[in-house]
Amino acid sequence: MSARRGRFFALLTAALWLGCRAAPGSPERNYDITPGDMRARIFFLASDRLRGRDTPSQGLEITASYIQSEFRRSRLEPAPGGYTQRYRLVVGQMGAGWSLILQRGARRAALRHRSDFWGLPWAAGTVEGRLRFAGTAPPDQMVDSGEPAVWVAYLRPDVMPRQWLSAAAAAGAVGLILVAPAELGPHLREWGWDAEVVYEMGDVETSLPGALVSEDAMVAALERLGFEAQPAGGLPLHGEIDARAQISADLQVEVLSAPNVLGILPGRDEELREEYVLLSAHMDGLGVGMQVDGDSIYNGADDNASGTAAILEMAEAAAALDRRPRRSLAFLAVSGEEKGLLGSTAFVTRPPIPLERIIANINIDMIGRNSEDTIAVLGRPYSTLGSMVDSLAVAHPELGMTVVGDLWPADGFFFRSDQFSFARKGIPALFFFNGVHEDYHRPSDEAGKIKFRKAARIARLVFELALAIANADDPPAWDPQARARIVAGDG
Repeated sequence: MSARRGRFFALLTAALWLGCRAAPGSPERNYDITPGDMRARIFFLASDRLRGRDTPSQGLEITASYIQSEFRRSRLEPAPGGYTQRYRLVVGQMGAGWSLILQRGARRAALRHRSDFWGLPWAAGTVEGRLRFAGTAPPDQMVDSGEPAVWVAYLRPDVMPRQWLSAAAAAGAVGLILVAPAELGPHLREWGWDAEVVYEMGDVETSLPGALVSEDAMVAALERLGFEAQPAGGLPLHGEIDARAQISADLQVEVLSAPNVLGILPGRDEELREEYVLLSAHMDGLGVGMQVDGDSIYNGADDNASGTAAILEMAEAAAALDRRPRRSLAFLAVSGEEKGLLGSTAFVTRPPIPLERIIANINIDMIGRNSEDTIAVLGRPYSTLGSMVDSLAVAHPELGMTVVGDLWPADGFFFRSDQFSFARKGIPALFFFNGVHEDYHRPSDEAGKIKFRKAARIARLVFELALAIANADDPPAWDPQARARIVAGDG
């Protein structure tokens, strides 16, 4: 982003924010985390004018500029290099030149892109080979067929498409067709929409040309070639058949960047001020996507304007303290969470503050919906942070907030949000999360549905926790078994 555009975003942010804040002149108080302030911040962050804060987007840049200006206004210090750190973002856009054609002698069946099939990233070019069916076998059981072949396999919930692509390449395939079973058919269009643009850090890792095909479309194509439907699901399960496939992949790659924003309140203790308690939330959302009930802006009020607003409220409260904590508090807003934890991964890959000096990470993601008086804190058994937050919830009955553990262990939420990037690096972490709801990842996740009193009370509880960690004599300690499991393989 040019300096001129940066000034434009800053001015626009200021104008938008002035329209959303409470009237000036209200008295400033220490520890001023209120439902009204949370409401003002969430309504701004989740407004249509920011268009869902996608990574990357102008709405995200305005959000980052706003957060930076709030950190500066609160007189937090920047990290070396400034409040905003940018990371490299590779964007792959699916082009219009995708095609998938099956052929048997003079017979030909062309499948329709974005209807019968969707392209799999990352690949470009045209390949052709004999159809070879792997059925539902695990990818590591694919065996080289000895001649150019396009492998056909059923999509499995426990194997990512890239694992299939890697296994097919290792087996000598020239291309891959993944068949989505009939029960996944209703979700295919939504998945395809999400896959139209793919985001990654670093360099593009090319793969085989591949396609995700609905089972109905694949069966119909084979029938047009003269094959009879198979009784067990409609497709041959194993081996080659007398037919060929041609896949043309069209991918356009652009290298951009995205922001993280970090503000620091230095601690007062000369010996401990070089240690940090890191409070984090992702500021990005899903942007503009598939229309649902006439609305295509995924405002992301709960996910995660609520957590971002909490970070800003806690930063402001920390700066207003009469006596700073012993250790430093670091407030981090990351982008790219919805694209696969990209911003937090970039932070730990090139940390603006030493990772070994971050003694704890408290991550906040979705704290404004569901039960009024309950918050799930994930990761409690993994370190002494768990007993600390339990004690604080009891010690502050005025908050009226009951702390519970992971209510959805099968969903693996602890491993799907930004705290996992820090935990994998050996940093004890907790995740404050109220669970998903009917508006999760939908345009209907709007500010008017947020429980602002609840969100403010959770922010106050997190702030109490951050101060307790920062003032403690000893840093948090891992449970040895949890550390061995979560940090396994970390270099």
